[in-house]
Amino acid sequence: MVTRLSSNVRVLVVDDEPSLREMLSIALRRAGAEVATASGVASANELIRDATPPFPLVITDLLMPDGSGLEVVERAKKRAGATEVIVMTAHSTVESAIEAMKQGAYDFIVKPFSPAHMLAQAEKALEKHALSRENQQLRAQLEIHSPRSLEFGTS
Repeated sequence: MVTRLSSNVRVLVVDDEPSLREMLSIALRRAGAEVATASGVASANELIRDATPPFPLVITDLLMPDGSGLEVVERAKKRAGATEVIVMTAHSTVESAIEAMKQGAYDFIVKPFSPAHMLAQAEKALEKHALSRENQQLRAQLEIHSPRSLEFGTS
């Protein structure tokens, strides 16, 4: 089964290993995504800060020379709460997985993984992002049309 992502969806891939960044970039582009890459926490945080609109999906390594992927999770979630983040690592512990999820990560994937597995998780994360956005829009419409927003007693 070939995974197709929403047309032109933007994904940020963060990893200090060039070969993994390239492999994920190729797989995501073949699935229809626009991909930005960062080699570490500092460059990822800059891209997240400057992205307009915010990235709907960020895929980040947990351990990098200039910091933790948890910093990337935190920055992405602060920038846009609906952004989904997948954390990947070769150094898996239960504690790091729990901490990533507490920070708001969508999933925690242990390396090595297949591109197909990552694409499937990316697709699910993007579906969740779309549902969150739709929910926000419906809530905003409900607020506009809510009887509480009407003024009574004026004629």
